[in-house]
Amino acid sequence: MTSCECLRVRPSFKVYCILLTQVLFLIHAFFVMGCSALSKPIPASEALKNIRKVAVLPFNNISGQKEAGKIVANVFVTEIFKIGRFHVEEPGNVFQFMVQERISTIGEIEIERAKILGRRLGVDAVIVGTVDEFDDGKGGRYPTPVVSITARMIESGSGKLIWSAQNKKKGDDYIIILDFGEVRSVTTLAQKVVREMIETIR
Repeated sequence: MTSCECLRVRPSFKVYCILLTQVLFLIHAFFVMGCSALSKPIPASEALKNIRKVAVLPFNNISGQKEAGKIVANVFVTEIFKIGRFHVEEPGNVFQFMVQERISTIGEIEIERAKILGRRLGVDAVIVGTVDEFDDGKGGRYPTPVVSITARMIESGSGKLIWSAQNKKKGDDYIIILDFGEVRSVTTLAQKVVREMIETIR
């Protein structure tokens, strides 16, 4: 092979390397997206435009982590308050209502009781949900927290479902490069998960 022929081959090999790198990157991105994602929420309905005040009930906790339902509910209250889209009923008033109505199944509420709550506390909607996973990840070889939450908003006047979302994330989903950006606290991860869910309401 002459030196001229070598010069013609080298650019092709360089292009091949670039294409191979791009393909490997896309494959990696595909698997990362498949491991954790915010599920497509129910599209914002016309009813959301009339929602001014909401009540957040303690979430049903099936994660096995004690108090996870209350923690997530408090995070929802805080994050909703931050965006300023809705007024939020005081958690103490919500708890008092649950005691008075003898609501024992945390995270769920009957339609008629949702209507009663709306009238009694003056809220337009009720947010309920389930904490599916709330793991600090400390038991694994490579510890990273995992949080999975499902939430729903029910219009208190009609009892209709007007918003729903599900989100699951791991602490290493937020890595930018090397370990930079990784979330190591399960509570901090819950805040990020909830914030992403609430942003779909807008």
